[in-house]
Amino acid sequence: MKTNRIIYFLLIIAGAIIMATGDQLLKKEYAMSIGIILLMYGIYKSSKVWTKTDEHNNENGQ
Repeated sequence: MKTNRIIYFLLIIAGAIIMATGDQLLKKEYAMSIGIILLMYGIYKSSKVWTKTDEHNNENGQ
Protein backbone atom coordinates (compact mmCIF):
# COMPACT_ATOMS: atom_id res chain seq x y z
CA MET A 1 0.00 0.00 0.00
CA LYS A 2 2.81 2.43 0.83
CA THR A 3 4.65 1.68 -2.41
CA ASN A 4 1.58 2.63 -4.43
CA ARG A 5 1.50 6.04 -2.77
CA ILE A 6 5.17 6.56 -3.56
CA ILE A 7 4.67 5.56 -7.19
CA TYR A 8 1.69 7.90 -7.58
CA PHE A 9 3.63 10.74 -5.95
CA LEU A 10 6.52 10.12 -8.36
CA LEU A 11 4.08 10.23 -11.29
CA ILE A 12 2.83 13.61 -10.11
CA ILE A 13 6.39 14.93 -9.75
CA ALA A 14 7.44 13.50 -13.13
CA GLY A 15 4.45 15.10 -14.84
CA ALA A 16 5.25 18.46 -13.31
CA ILE A 17 8.93 18.24 -14.28
CA ILE A 18 8.13 17.23 -17.85
CA MET A 19 5.70 20.12 -18.16
CA ALA A 20 8.23 22.57 -16.70
CA THR A 21 11.23 21.49 -18.79
CA GLY A 22 9.35 20.44 -21.89
CA ASP A 23 11.12 22.83 -24.23
CA GLN A 24 14.48 21.19 -23.62
CA LEU A 25 13.31 17.58 -23.83
CA LEU A 26 10.60 17.45 -26.50
CA LYS A 27 8.44 19.75 -28.52
CA LYS A 28 6.46 21.88 -26.12
CA GLU A 29 3.09 20.46 -27.19
CA TYR A 30 4.19 16.85 -26.64
CA ALA A 31 5.80 17.66 -23.31
CA MET A 32 2.68 19.42 -22.09
CA SER A 33 0.47 16.52 -23.21
CA ILE A 34 2.63 13.84 -21.62
CA GLY A 35 3.11 15.91 -18.48
CA ILE A 36 -0.58 16.57 -17.96
CA ILE A 37 -1.41 12.90 -18.54
CA LEU A 38 1.12 11.76 -15.92
CA LEU A 39 0.06 14.48 -13.52
CA MET A 40 -3.66 13.74 -13.78
CA TYR A 41 -3.17 9.97 -13.61
CA GLY A 42 -1.08 10.33 -10.47
CA ILE A 43 -3.64 12.64 -8.86
CA TYR A 44 -6.52 10.33 -9.80
CA LYS A 45 -4.89 7.18 -8.46
CA SER A 46 -3.68 8.82 -5.25
CA SER A 47 -7.15 10.22 -4.57
CA LYS A 48 -8.55 6.70 -5.00
CA VAL A 49 -6.09 5.42 -2.38
CA TRP A 50 -7.07 8.23 0.01
CA THR A 51 -10.80 7.51 -0.32
CA LYS A 52 -10.25 3.80 0.29
CA THR A 53 -8.26 4.65 3.41
CA ASP A 54 -10.96 7.04 4.63
CA GLU A 55 -13.72 4.49 4.03
CA HIS A 56 -11.73 1.83 5.85
CA ASN A 57 -11.20 4.15 8.85
CA ASN A 58 -14.90 5.03 8.97
CA GLU A 59 -15.91 1.37 8.99
CA ASN A 60 -13.61 0.68 11.96
CA GLY A 61 -15.04 3.59 13.91
CA GLN A 62 -11.88 5.68 13.93
